[in-house]
Amino acid sequence: MGNLLEQLYFGEIRPEEMIVPKNPEYRTLNNEISKSKEQIKMRLSEDDMELVEETFDLIGRSSSMYSTEVFIYGFKMGILMITEAFADRK
Repeated sequence: MGNLLEQLYFGEIRPEEMIVPKNPEYRTLNNEISKSKEQIKMRLSEDDMELVEETFDLIGRSSSMYSTEVFIYGFKMGILMITEAFADRK
């Protein structure tokens, strides 16, 4: 195992797989989503359900893109803060 930058470069570190929200409502919310999907599945035809699943996939992809941008922005802000802190050192 190399240094942190090497691990990141070689894909050994995947921040999106390590982040689990600490908000206690997160798990409850996901359970509610699963229950709703099951209810929808029982009421819709197979074709309609396929459309719903495709829509959920698109929402997931959109959310992933947004999360990526938030991560990059936060990382850059952290670097700027560190740079500023070191620039102010005398």
